[in-house]
Amino acid sequence: MFALGFLVGLGGALIPGPLLAFVIFDTNKKQKVTGPSIIAGHALWEGLVILLIMFGIGDIMLKYNLFIYAVGGAVLILTGAFMICGANQAELKNSKVNSSLLGGIFYTAFNPTQPPWWASAGLALLLQGYELIGPSGIITITAGHWIADLLYYSLISYTIYKYGKNLFPRQRQISGMLGLFVVSLGVYFIISGFIG
Repeated sequence: MFALGFLVGLGGALIPGPLLAFVIFDTNKKQKVTGPSIIAGHALWEGLVILLIMFGIGDIMLKYNLFIYAVGGAVLILTGAFMICGANQAELKNSKVNSSLLGGIFYTAFNPTQPPWWASAGLALLLQGYELIGPSGIITITAGHWIADLLYYSLISYTIYKYGKNLFPRQRQISGMLGLFVVSLGVYFIISGFIG
């Protein structure tokens, strides 16, 4: 069960998204390894979503997936636009989220693919764990998933911290590129909500 959760978590982490962009941006901005704090926020939000799904909210989320995609996409577009505008400064002095932990919560909460994924594929994984070994199956799968996230994003954060001066000598350019990526992701999510 742990290996299943780990592999599924790693598979999800490897897909570029707003959380990856924030890990790179936050580590580069603060010049320290922020990945573990970001993933702690990510896990807090996912834990809440898992609890809500276990209490029957999953079906409701699937019914309102267009709304979830539209709101999540719009928030990502605004966030990306702020990142692009902030690229003209040495750092984002007017950023609303300066905490790595809160950033982990924010970029997970407003990733519109996250709630529907947990309400469908994630719920199926949790159910399988529960059917095989009871409540400890849910805990084991979730722990594997979170450890995969922690290891992957910590590695990314450490790499940016350790070698960022060689990899990303100009914060303005990286902020602008990540902002453009987040805007593009937001547009993609809104389109996906309407056609999916």
